[in-house]
Amino acid sequence: MNGKVKAAVVLLALWIAGSAAAFYWFFLAHYGVFDEQGLWQQQPLLPQQVQIKLSNQLLPDRLWQAVLITDSSCNCSSFAKEHLLRMQQRQPDLIVKELELDEAKALGLDIIATPLLLLFQNQQLLYAGPLATDLTCSDNASLLDGIVSGTTQLPGFWLNGESTACRCAIE
Repeated sequence: MNGKVKAAVVLLALWIAGSAAAFYWFFLAHYGVFDEQGLWQQQPLLPQQVQIKLSNQLLPDRLWQAVLITDSSCNCSSFAKEHLLRMQQRQPDLIVKELELDEAKALGLDIIATPLLLLFQNQQLLYAGPLATDLTCSDNASLLDGIVSGTTQLPGFWLNGESTACRCAIE
């Protein structure tokens, strides 16, 4: 092999390695079980406590309201925000409130990972957990769409820490 071919092979190998590392950093590093440490099993998020803490954030007389808790340092949060914007176009009755992690903590909420979706039906907490179950919070893997449209019926409150999702654990 001549020098130019060797250099091209080395550059190609570096490009592949760099691309793989970037893919891991931007996607796979934040993909996993939402409640990886099992904290919700030890101390569950109680619907009534959350409802009281968020009572000033919720609007009266609205069927569906979503509170999305995000962290600006988490890549997954931008995916979740985009997902909710598209969701609002499909479900115009869904009211969305975004809270930054610091705001949620100031309200006394104990957040295990972001982005965290809290879905309320008639001001009653119905769901807490990730918005979708894939790397980029896509519409195809949405957990919210089926609940709001009525195609997924929940028997009661779902504290969803077991799904895999794009999330950033909170230390």
